[in-house]
Amino acid sequence: MFHFDEKFWLAIAFFTFGALAAKYIWPLLRKGLDNSSKKIAEEILAAKEMKENAERLLVKAEKFYEEAMLFTAKLAKDTEDEVRKLADESHQLLEEEISKRRAGALDRIKTEEDSAIRELKVKIVNLALGKLTTELNLNQEGHEKLIEKTLNNLGKTVH
Repeated sequence: MFHFDEKFWLAIAFFTFGALAAKYIWPLLRKGLDNSSKKIAEEILAAKEMKENAERLLVKAEKFYEEAMLFTAKLAKDTEDEVRKLADESHQLLEEEISKRRAGALDRIKTEEDSAIRELKVKIVNLALGKLTTELNLNQEGHEKLIEKTLNNLGKTVH
């Protein structure tokens, strides 16, 4: 009979194991690999969707940023315009107030000047009357001519 050595039995065992593995283990491995590859594919697809969402969000964020910068620039310009307008109005009001106060001061100066002139005229008249009285007391004879002359000079001085 045939004598089989151990290499033969080892080969038979290996092929038997391979056949059994191919029949029972291979479908399980293939199913596991299919599930893993399916899961990986789903994760890749989800990652692509997340990347697209992130890109859309980035575009929206950039657009929002640009709009915010434009709004900020417009707000700054509007604020600057408003400040300039308020400054101009304040300057105009200040000029008007200064003008009113200057006019009031000039009116008071004119009034004081007129008052001082009146007081000076009164003093002159009083001095003239005093001098006239003195002259009349000293010179009784020509008092009518002297009175007339003094009154004429007094009229010129007062007016």
